Amino acid sequence: MIKKDFKKALFVLHYSPPIHGASMVGDTIVNSNVIGDRFKSRFIKIKSSNNLEEIGLFKLNKIWFIVELFFTVFYQLIIFRPHLIYYTASPNGLAFYRDLIITLPVKFFCFCFKRKLVFHYHAKGIYSFSSKNQLSKVLTNFFLLKAHIILISKQMKIELRGIKGYKSINFLNNGVKDHLDKRSFTDVNLSRHKSDKIQVLYLSNMMKEKGYDIVLDLAKYAKETDLKGIKFHFAGGWATIEDQNYFDTFVSKYNLDDLVLYHGLVRGEEKKLLFEQANLFIFPSVYAKEVFPLSILEALSYGLPIIAFNAGAVSEIISEEIGLLTSKENLIESFNIIKEKYLNEAVSRKCRSVYLEKYSLEKFEKSLLELLEI
Repeated sequence: MIKKDFKKALFVLHYSPPIHGASMVGDTIVNSNVIGDRFKSRFIKIKSSNNLEEIGLFKLNKIWFIVELFFTVFYQLIIFRPHLIYYTASPNGLAFYRDLIITLPVKFFCFCFKRKLVFHYHAKGIYSFSSKNQLSKVLTNFFLLKAHIILISKQMKIELRGIKGYKSINFLNNGVKDHLDKRSFTDVNLSRHKSDKIQVLYLSNMMKEKGYDIVLDLAKYAKETDLKGIKFHFAGGWATIEDQNYFDTFVSKYNLDDLVLYHGLVRGEEKKLLFEQANLFIFPSVYAKEVFPLSILEALSYGLPIIAFNAGAVSEIISEEIGLLTSKENLIESFNIIKEKYLNEAVSRKCRSVYLEKYSLEKFEKSLLELLEI
């Protein structure tokens, strides 16, 4: 088939920077050969924040971002005339009203020319917003009218209570890239379990809602109980300067410099090395918008057992074969169980097999392509 005969797709989505779950999925789509081989694609970035600290806050420059995005989308509808429009939608707040404005010409275009409109949600909040008052419910129903909806977990279906008029609901779990082949995973797994040291990895945004402070408490416990051969590795960007100050002060106050290492925002080989050297991944998130954390999927791809709080759809990912769901009150007990029963080659192989079966990038791209077919 010649490229010019391909169906045309316009993707309006988040991609990095800044780095967060939705932007990482956007990076996957933008760089996908599977999507590129099927569609003649154009990509428009939803730019709403320059950094993590600005997400959810009103800034004057965001008005310019909205105006710029509106006219960019409008121009592409006229010039490119896509057969498919894919849009990463926000469920509530100022971002919802931005999306409502941006998609007005999109909905008109799709209605007039019988085009396919797909909204992909990466966060919760549809129901909490639409149930606030009658106006919010009417606006949400209008926004989703005649659209195909992609949710990243079946647990999110309850978000659509009271919403009518959409064309379909589809479920698509996130997927992440595999950085290991079979041989290299075997080598990493053997090397990891030759040592009796415990390398605990926290890799997420450095904000309290994601639980870095909970991991610091665990490090404090390890110090106080004189637990030997353990290191706590933190990686991620600071959400605020207050978070950075809290972290530094806590480490200094309890003399944790010999147990705690902060690696900053890591990517590429540095990130890969952290996963390879770790033998336990911890994700104590209580973030209200948590759904299907990519970092947990990455950890599974490296064969790491997981300790996590039951936030979002995390319970859909983690079974007792590959980790434990816990709480702040039970974290120490769960940590000791993991330490005794999960830090072995067999559990690592099981974690890896769950990833390959359910959460590989190839599976994500193939499933997404099926949902986007015109």
